[in-house]
Amino acid sequence: MNRREVGERGEVLAGRFLEAKGYRLLERNYRSRLGEIDLVCRDGQATVFVEVKTRTSDRFGHPAEAVIPRKQAKLRRLAQEYLVSHKLEDSEVRFDVLSVRLDAEPPTIEHLAGAF
Repeated sequence: MNRREVGERGEVLAGRFLEAKGYRLLERNYRSRLGEIDLVCRDGQATVFVEVKTRTSDRFGHPAEAVIPRKQAKLRRLAQEYLVSHKLEDSEVRFDVLSVRLDAEPPTIEHLAGAF
């Protein structure tokens, strides 16, 4: 699998995982001039912006470690743009990170709700 395929597989697995937990998936791969948000969901009254990090090994560390402060700031800007464009400015907001590991069968998923 190439990098893009690994990422897509992780996002599909993450979406299914969240839906099984009762989240409602609003968008996958929301794109704007600022970048991309992997998943946008509803969890009760909260709009949840989800960053999915998928790895095929631990060679480069834990997947969640890749969500560095610069990436967090970018996601906050993207989320603000999403909220305004969808008239959800008054919505409760949360940022979650899902770490997907494909080197196990079945793949493992770690969910960090309110990660930043």
